[in-house]
Amino acid sequence: MFEEKIYINELINKMGHVFERFRYLTRTRPLNEDQMKVINYHLSEIMKVLNEY
Repeated sequence: MFEEKIYINELINKMGHVFERFRYLTRTRPLNEDQMKVINYHLSEIMKVLNEY
């Protein structure tokens, strides 16, 4: 596995894309409970990492 340098702008762009995609999906169709649990889990993991510093 190769280490890839990640830049803050790339992360911010990805987070923005996730936010826009989530907003679009919630307007066009409902997410089921399992999907919401998966999304919530991953967002919680991201928040854990961000709150470490």
